[in-house]
Amino acid sequence: MKKVILTLVFAVFTAFAFSQAQSYQCGGDDDGGETGHRCPQIDQRDDSCNPNIRFRVLCRDEMRAAISAGASYSQALQGGKNNEAKITQSGQNISSTLQFGNGNQAQKNSIVVDQSDGGGLYKQKYNYSYVSQWGKGNDADVTQSGEKQRSDVDQKGDFNDATVDQSGHRHRSEVDQKGESNKVLVTQEDCENRAEVYQKGCSNDSDQYQAGRLNRVCAKQIGHFNESDQRQIGSSSSYNKAKVLQQGNGQAKGYWNTADQEQKGYKNKAYITQKGNNNKAEQLQDGNKNYLESVQTGNGNKSFQTQLDGKNNEALAMQRGKRNKATQDQTDEDNTAISRQIGRRNVSISDQKGDDNYSTIFQGAKFNFAKVTQIGGDQSSIIEQNMFSGGGFNSVIVLQTK
Repeated sequence: MKKVILTLVFAVFTAFAFSQAQSYQCGGDDDGGETGHRCPQIDQRDDSCNPNIRFRVLCRDEMRAAISAGASYSQALQGGKNNEAKITQSGQNISSTLQFGNGNQAQKNSIVVDQSDGGGLYKQKYNYSYVSQWGKGNDADVTQSGEKQRSDVDQKGDFNDATVDQSGHRHRSEVDQKGESNKVLVTQEDCENRAEVYQKGCSNDSDQYQAGRLNRVCAKQIGHFNESDQRQIGSSSSYNKAKVLQQGNGQAKGYWNTADQEQKGYKNKAYITQKGNNNKAEQLQDGNKNYLESVQTGNGNKSFQTQLDGKNNEALAMQRGKRNKATQDQTDEDNTAISRQIGRRNVSISDQKGDDNYSTIFQGAKFNFAKVTQIGGDQSSIIEQNMFSGGGFNSVIVLQTK
């Protein structure tokens, strides 16, 4: 049964702090954003992911009175023209929305918040949603069910789209978008998952899905037409981490980069860092205590890493230059594969099946090719081709069976 909702609505016009229309130009050329809203953890090579949930309620006495009376509290601030906000609450929840519009009726900003099953304020079990939008044609949709969900959505620019769906308990999600036609989808299920997404530019797309508990995901994209898709599915004791950073070299914009990560199991880690254009990295982990990292700098690099059915697997692929390709596939347990490529048109393929295998490939200069296939156990392979030199047309194939 829905309870009485106390709603505080402000109509704010020219005196509003951001009353003048702002020019975003697809996010600008810098790595801006509000202080504390840049997804700073993505720039650090660690497992941190701490969404910054802003608590913006003007009339806190009224809020406490509403919650004490068994009602929900909703605060809506709107300035400019052609804004639309729809808030639906059942249980004891808190919603705060802020919009400033500068478009016509067909370019209106829209916020939809649906909250249910929240607990009381003093038990700190209420769901909380904060949404702020600046510009025209922006759309934010937040759905919260369960207890102690926290969501923060900040969109600046035109025609950005953010969807957050939280079910279960104690999830945290932060979405920060600046530019035009960017899209974010965050889905959190079960318990205590954390998601942080920062996008700046035009037509970037980020899809984050978390199921299980204690999962951490962070995605940062700067540029145009970048895409990141991360899925975390774990057991009740899983603790996955995944990070994606996509941008151009030297803090510039990146174009058409794609990153896909999927993790299942226990204590998995995955990092993808791509700086340049037209890079693609796919990583899949199924097992426990696995580690994957792919670092690509330049244009046209490709990295595919897959770890299945094992324990304590590790895979590292680092590429710098143009048109490099590294593929690593590991099955069973305690396998290690490292591939490093510097130069142009290098290809490195490593396929390991069995136990305790080890493969290391270092390639430099031009036109190198290396392929290692190990089937069995306790195998080892090391390949080094013209490292840090200016030329070479080398090819190596190693096949070991047992």
